[in-house]
Amino acid sequence: MSKNSAGSRIPAGSKVSVRGLRKSFGSNEVLKGLDVEISEGEVVCVIGPSGSGKSTFLRCLNKLDELSAGTVIVDGFNLSDKTVDLNEVRQHIGMVFQHFNLFPHMTVLQNIMLAPVELKKQSTATARASALKLLDRVGLAEKADARPAQLSGGQKQRVAIARSLAVNPDIMLFDEATSALDPEMVGEVLQVIRDLAAEGMTMVVVTHEMGFAREVADRVIFMADGVIVEEGTPAELFGNPQQERTQDFLSKVL
Repeated sequence: MSKNSAGSRIPAGSKVSVRGLRKSFGSNEVLKGLDVEISEGEVVCVIGPSGSGKSTFLRCLNKLDELSAGTVIVDGFNLSDKTVDLNEVRQHIGMVFQHFNLFPHMTVLQNIMLAPVELKKQSTATARASALKLLDRVGLAEKADARPAQLSGGQKQRVAIARSLAVNPDIMLFDEATSALDPEMVGEVLQVIRDLAAEGMTMVVVTHEMGFAREVADRVIFMADGVIVEEGTPAELFGNPQQERTQDFLSKVL
């Protein structure tokens, strides 16, 4: 569904529908006309070289970056509409960044409870019960009263995932969620994302972990120079890439 200027949500055929998306920073055009459709429950991994526009694309999906042109409808909210209520939109979309952005003065539990209490006006008791369940879900039940400084990088990222899940989103966006982690911590974060995929969560995952993309994705999008060069199932894209640019990239990372 989509939210129009009257404030109501209107039907949409896809969970994410992107048409002609362009994004410029000054004279630098980072996204050069993207067209993407993502279905409910689909896991889409976005790969490509640094500077190809992957993170900017993800940030446009919850309007952390303003759109320069085109239409983006996410979970029925038309982000191209200037009157769209972004606070309401972002209650439907969870986003996990490279860096954890946890509040250092709060406990793990308080970090997770913050959005449900402040945005969704949940009672403290309800938010606490949900937060404890989420911590158990990401394997950190024993860390509820810890501060972020007491956690490893992998643990912080798992808390960040739990915090994003606390508003019960319909879609999860992951922007290189493992790139800031030491190699031995990568697996524990990827396992949480695997579990979400198995539960049917709609996800868009920007990643440089090719083995993970091959295993988890329903579809892989390869971006370079601000455009979608090629997309397909993991078997198609990794096993038989059609475009020379895709072949060149994969030859260097596989």
